[in-house]
Amino acid sequence: MAKVFDVTNVKVSVAPGMYPVGRASGMRELSIEAALRWAFGSECARIDFDEETDPDSFVGSGSSDSVWKLMQRGRIGCRVDGGGFSPPSDDAQMIVSQVAALDVGCGGRKMAIQIAQLSRVGMRPDWMPGARPRCVAEDWRGNRHGGGAAMADAKDLGAQGWPSMERRNRKGVVVRDPVRYCPVIYTPTARTIAAARRNYLQWWGALLEVGSYLRLTGVLGGIKITSAMPPMHPWREESS
Repeated sequence: MAKVFDVTNVKVSVAPGMYPVGRASGMRELSIEAALRWAFGSECARIDFDEETDPDSFVGSGSSDSVWKLMQRGRIGCRVDGGGFSPPSDDAQMIVSQVAALDVGCGGRKMAIQIAQLSRVGMRPDWMPGARPRCVAEDWRGNRHGGGAAMADAKDLGAQGWPSMERRNRKGVVVRDPVRYCPVIYTPTARTIAAARRNYLQWWGALLEVGSYLRLTGVLGGIKITSAMPPMHPWREESS
């Protein structure tokens, strides 16, 4: 039978055999990527940049009463009687607070938002796998007979182009025919691919930063962050 304690005029029930979560032997082992997906996806935690300067003192919205403080400080594994909104777990809040506290060197707020968005849908940044610059027509034109690459007059290229070519038509009149060429572009550009992969590396570094802090400080109660990380250079594995 559950025991009932009266703490600051609010009833808190503790199930028999419960122990402080932070010191339990049955802590879940998760990689930092899995922990982020759990915090943002399963627990629906949200970033609060207002507590960025002091991430260790997270106080969720509507959770600053004495019962919440008791649960946060003592980590006694309690459940407050009553219904209503269920806030994210303490561990989820702590994980999210560290993401919100990312410094500029790790991408700052922009990277924190990207991590939150990707974690909610269980994805990683798009590093453009299989992307190679390809030469394609700059523009395409269509008509009733079909479509094709748009052509241009080579004389518009100036010194690098060709002047119109003279010829006599069937009536013996000298006419000038433009030399046509097809303008091309390379897409995606090498710069675009490089930017996508730099963003992936920055995301990887941000995860390493957050995971290292959570693992080394032991601030989480029911989760143990492992050293497992997503691949650092997946494009190298693709080309091997």
